[in-house]
Amino acid sequence: MIARFVQDSIRRAPRRKALIIAAIAMGSAVATSMIGVMLSIGDKVNRELRAAGANIVVTKRAAGLTGGVGSVTTSAVGSANFIEEAEVPKIKSIFWGLNILGLSPSLLAQDGARQVQGVWFAHPIKTPEGATMITGVRAVNPVWGVRGRWAEDLSNECMIGAGVARRTGWKAGAEITVLGAPCKISGVISSGDDADDRILLPLARVQELTKRPGLIDRIDVTALTKPEDDFARKDIKTMTPKELELWSCTNYVVSIAHQIEEALPGTQARPVRRVADSEGKVLDKVGGLMGLITLAALLSAGLTVWSLTATTMIERRGEIAIMQAIGAARWLVAVMLGVEIALVGLIGGLIGAVTGVFLARFVGESVFHDTVEVSPVLPFIIMFAAMLVALAGAAQPLRRTLRMEPAIILREGI
Repeated sequence: MIARFVQDSIRRAPRRKALIIAAIAMGSAVATSMIGVMLSIGDKVNRELRAAGANIVVTKRAAGLTGGVGSVTTSAVGSANFIEEAEVPKIKSIFWGLNILGLSPSLLAQDGARQVQGVWFAHPIKTPEGATMITGVRAVNPVWGVRGRWAEDLSNECMIGAGVARRTGWKAGAEITVLGAPCKISGVISSGDDADDRILLPLARVQELTKRPGLIDRIDVTALTKPEDDFARKDIKTMTPKELELWSCTNYVVSIAHQIEEALPGTQARPVRRVADSEGKVLDKVGGLMGLITLAALLSAGLTVWSLTATTMIERRGEIAIMQAIGAARWLVAVMLGVEIALVGLIGGLIGAVTGVFLARFVGESVFHDTVEVSPVLPFIIMFAAMLVALAGAAQPLRRTLRMEPAIILREGI
């Protein structure tokens, strides 16, 4: 009986049913696309934000953070403040090693009034998986502007900051003397930080000229991280073993920094708060905006269902009253009408979910210039959510109609 009632009922008022389906389909399509983009594009957005520079700085525990490339810098005095260059690849062996996108070890030296920094420009290292990773200042600071070209690691070339070029008049191609040795300027960098006032040489060259073979005083690390919350800021000394395990298995910038310290004993890894906090705020705002759009789309669909269902219930009051008068319980009538509304919502959700998958890919390519892969589970969740939205929108008109006395409705002749 229920199946026959639902079948006959769905055929009635096809335009109104089409409007309900269209409203739910639009809401479902927007929800599918926004959630799909949000789930797929999070790491991609984070990778784009990583262009801001290193978000973790590693120094020897005895060193003070007062100098270096970037907004947080180091000052090293004495041999106790140096790290072995051979230790750098160990950072890739931590639990979150795959989230480490770039490593840039460096060694700071003084040449008269000028600061000289030895760096990796594009240096190959072996990862724990056996692959080769090309890393250095180019990987950690991809947004640096370069007039000329990048220097090579195995050469007598150097690069100068824009501030140095402005004060000295040096240009790309000029021959200069740094730390008592000649070098050729390959390019001028514009970084917007301390590097603008430095001369950058290959790390091996500075180690040789300062007689500090195999030593560095700083490692800049760029890593994919999750925005910090209250749990991330909790003191690990007060955590239970279960909490510590959860904290370590979450890619917070502080947990990655802690794992780096464990991999390199005697060092301290400090998050660059300006960079990490900015990333968290941007990602939170992007996620919040997409969530708000999704909520607004589903709310709009629910209101449309409410409006159209209210009109339908007014027209069908007489039919419902007759069913109640001949013995149909209210719950049975509610089930029959609810199944009808749920099926309409399911159809709208199915159309919207399929459309939303293509919309998500379009948004990913047009806005983020990357491919968005929507989880195959998401369309089914959206279809279920569409049914709930349809039922929620129809709940109040249906409840109001069922509460009316059948005798009064039939007496009015409606």
